[in-house]
Amino acid sequence: MITTTPVRLPESPEERQRASPRLASTARHLTSWQWWAASGSIFAISAAGFFATRAPFSIPTVESACGQAPLDVRFYSTAAEVNGFLAACGADGRVAYTNMQLADLAYPAVFGLFMLLSLVATLRRLNLGHRTLLAVAALPLLGTAFDYAENVFAWRALRAFPEPTGTDGLLGLASAAKTTAFWLAGLLLLAGLVVVAGRTLRAHVRRQSTGFPSTEDT
Repeated sequence: MITTTPVRLPESPEERQRASPRLASTARHLTSWQWWAASGSIFAISAAGFFATRAPFSIPTVESACGQAPLDVRFYSTAAEVNGFLAACGADGRVAYTNMQLADLAYPAVFGLFMLLSLVATLRRLNLGHRTLLAVAALPLLGTAFDYAENVFAWRALRAFPEPTGTDGLLGLASAAKTTAFWLAGLLLLAGLVVVAGRTLRAHVRRQSTGFPSTEDT
């Protein structure tokens, strides 16, 4: 006896219409000011610890010990530069860089979530379609994924030192992809804020002008 497997037909317009309110409700919940404020506070504390302190895991500590910027804050590093950086750090510098990698287990997720919520909250006010909104919101998620890939390659380089690894060259590519994704997300966020501010200003001016009829109306 021949059996057939049911084929799932494409979603009907009615099914897509039912899904849209669910997506909108989820977006409204995640972009509430409470979620945004919480993620922003955690991000601000984390960024201050990374960039503006002398904590054992901070970027200034690694720069002081290694005499140069860590690989993670460079746009791109070649395979030779990865191994050269670890050699220039010395034992103490590699310990500092290891501490930085430990702290960096959480930072990409913290930053990515803050960027995601900020971007979605802003672009929602522009009445974009759900597909467009989801596509744009994917940028911070991509940046976070590449950031973690960069960390994996950094851990491999640390464990193998003084020998190079086959993934040293991939670290630089992950850095470039991470930076590009986050910069694009930041530019879209800035552009969205400018448009929202412009619309708000025009609406305010329009409300003000309605109380004072122009000469054309008299």
